[in-house]
Amino acid sequence: MNLKELMEKRNDLVDQIEQLTKNVETEQRAFTPEEDAKVEELTKAVEDIDKTIETCERATKLSKIDVKNDNDVEDNVEEMETRAFADFIRNKKRAGDSNITKEDNKAVIPKTIANKIIDKIKDISPLFRDAEKYNVKGTVSIPYVDGSNDNITVAYASEFEDLDAKSTKLLSIDLTGHLAGVLAKVSVSLLNSTDIDLVDFVVAKMAAAAATFIDKEILDPSDPTHKIVGLSNANQIVYAGSTSAISADVLIKLKNQLKSAFQAGAYFVMHPETLTAVQLLKDNNNRYIFNDEIQNGFSGTILGKPVYTSDQCPKIGSGNNAVFYLNPAQGLAAKLVEDSVTILREKYATQHAIGVVEWLELDAQIQNQQAVAVLNMSTASI
Repeated sequence: MNLKELMEKRNDLVDQIEQLTKNVETEQRAFTPEEDAKVEELTKAVEDIDKTIETCERATKLSKIDVKNDNDVEDNVEEMETRAFADFIRNKKRAGDSNITKEDNKAVIPKTIANKIIDKIKDISPLFRDAEKYNVKGTVSIPYVDGSNDNITVAYASEFEDLDAKSTKLLSIDLTGHLAGVLAKVSVSLLNSTDIDLVDFVVAKMAAAAATFIDKEILDPSDPTHKIVGLSNANQIVYAGSTSAISADVLIKLKNQLKSAFQAGAYFVMHPETLTAVQLLKDNNNRYIFNDEIQNGFSGTILGKPVYTSDQCPKIGSGNNAVFYLNPAQGLAAKLVEDSVTILREKYATQHAIGVVEWLELDAQIQNQQAVAVLNMSTASI
């Protein structure tokens, strides 16, 4: 409703008040309770409109002040540093411009680029993306209740009688900082091409390398250089009853290891070859066990739960943890802190390439055992 319509409505309300008053004067009587209430209601409506009109008139006299908010400033900084990063890689910009710091045979790049790589890692790796993050430098201690020693219970009680004291044990896990480096070598010929988005290309290349490393550290502790605990100490273990095959029965048992409170947000993680073996499972009549899901195009689910595949997950093999079923948001704690992104130009000059390095401080381990279950390829009883 515009200002003109407000004024017209006000005049109509005033006309109604005047008509009620005229009726009382003509009939030479007092206002009835109903007429009294009506006049009061109409008067209040007129006063409200007067306030609105006054506010509108004041507003028309005001003018806006052109200011840039913090997000605009941050966007401008990011755009500037992104352009500087691409130009510097192509050797078109001097070190020192746009926060690019020159050191011995290398250049340190601003954090906006490092943050792009971290965000891209989250897109690639569902485990790291969905884990609860503690992205601070140094050691982080995360307390949790030791379920095996939790004696707190609820019981009926009577007035004026003491409650029996129960106890529980509080433990903690520590996320430390393991230093890792991610190196991406990029062809100089490719860099000179004007047909590619150079920053996105380098970010994607580095993020893919970092995500591969992080997934392997979380899922597969077999590498002797392995430092991160990841999911290797899970204590909810289902044994396959075989070293070379997975049955539908053990998958059902694996899924049901997680209590109902942890099922929302839980999913399977396995190697692509393991997923193929599961999809090919058949019953005694040679019908696919997961027939309903096959008819739906196997849209990435088993037993109604999403499935993520990772080349870093151990394959089906003797003693391997071949399938994980977990709720990472509740069960997995992770930290990833970027230190710096560095351009190495001279080091790979003889290969007609440049190196892009990011140093990462990272760690990950289980923070709630009840939210993680593992299928182990063993002949132990299922």
